[in-house]
Amino acid sequence: MTTKNLPPQAHAIAGAIGGAFATWLFYPLELLRVEMQRTKKKNSRDDDGEVEEETNLECFISLYKQNTLYRGSSSMITTMLISSYITFYTLEVIRRRMSILQLQSSRIQKQQRHIHNYIKFLHFVLPKSKVALSLLASTITGIINVLITTPLWNGTRRIMEMEPPTQTDKEDGKHKVEEKTTPNLFQMMYKIGNDEGILQLWHGTLSSLLLVSNPAIQYFIYEQIRVWVLGIKNRSRIMNSSSSRSSAAGRKKDKVQLLLQLTAMEAFVFGALSKTVATVVTYPLQLGQMLIRIRKNEVQEMKQKQHDKIKEDSDNKEAMMNLKEYNGMIDCLYQQYTNNGGFTSLFVGMSSKLVQTVGQASFIFVTYEQMLALVGKVIRPT
Repeated sequence: MTTKNLPPQAHAIAGAIGGAFATWLFYPLELLRVEMQRTKKKNSRDDDGEVEEETNLECFISLYKQNTLYRGSSSMITTMLISSYITFYTLEVIRRRMSILQLQSSRIQKQQRHIHNYIKFLHFVLPKSKVALSLLASTITGIINVLITTPLWNGTRRIMEMEPPTQTDKEDGKHKVEEKTTPNLFQMMYKIGNDEGILQLWHGTLSSLLLVSNPAIQYFIYEQIRVWVLGIKNRSRIMNSSSSRSSAAGRKKDKVQLLLQLTAMEAFVFGALSKTVATVVTYPLQLGQMLIRIRKNEVQEMKQKQHDKIKEDSDNKEAMMNLKEYNGMIDCLYQQYTNNGGFTSLFVGMSSKLVQTVGQASFIFVTYEQMLALVGKVIRPT
């Protein structure tokens, strides 16, 4: 029995558990990145002179001592759980549906000379190659996932970027603790929609759609390697079992074959390989998205300072005149290329990004393969 015999729900459940587990495992690294950005932003506002920046290790130790390595992790784990379920379920459904439509259109075209326009359209639009079909399915899945889960990711990002709860000074000889509870994911989403408008929940959707290419390439490469390896294993199993088919015991054994799956090491290596390729190919887009967000925040802060008349000197006015938001992704990447050292500047910080994303993707697919085998024993194959 192969994984193709399992219903889409099995793939979705296995993928969701894998995504949640990997997110929990690597969450401290993501929180560390957010904390370092917050520290750098806070130091840039300090007017008392040069401030020594905290290193990654020092920040990590500080979070560990405060027992806050997993502060706000529930929102990201919930988001990844939902996102992974949608991704694996949609991907499996679209692949199967496209394969059926492709097969039907080919058969009908051979049997009938004058076929329905809908079938003609399908035969024209659907790729003839299974490889291209898989890539198209991954792309459509990514688009659907972005449109559905962007509000969840925006809410998660807001929670992670919130200042941690603090304590007030002594009052009347007693410690008074300021009660600041961190909202959960859905409370934050409601707050954003209520305070800023419902459309703000989908803020950044366009830039996220550009990055659909990352998971599309990742799942496409992983699936192609997976199908190739499982095909080899299946042919090997058929050859090994052919010698036992002469006996009744051998025939009975063949009927109860175990689910073909990748080993944990194979899933880890293939997951790392697919994510590495996807990250390297699409990293300039990821960098551009981050730079656009940072520049927008800097411009807003500069405008706020000018409005509040915090600084009225000529340096501030000159900085305000020179600091402008990027005019889209192309303008951002062009300025990064021309002003910061050419082609290599488009890959600044990629090494640290690879450590987190590649490791996380590897554990997602390891857990996915293991959970798929377990879920496959519970859910009857279709």
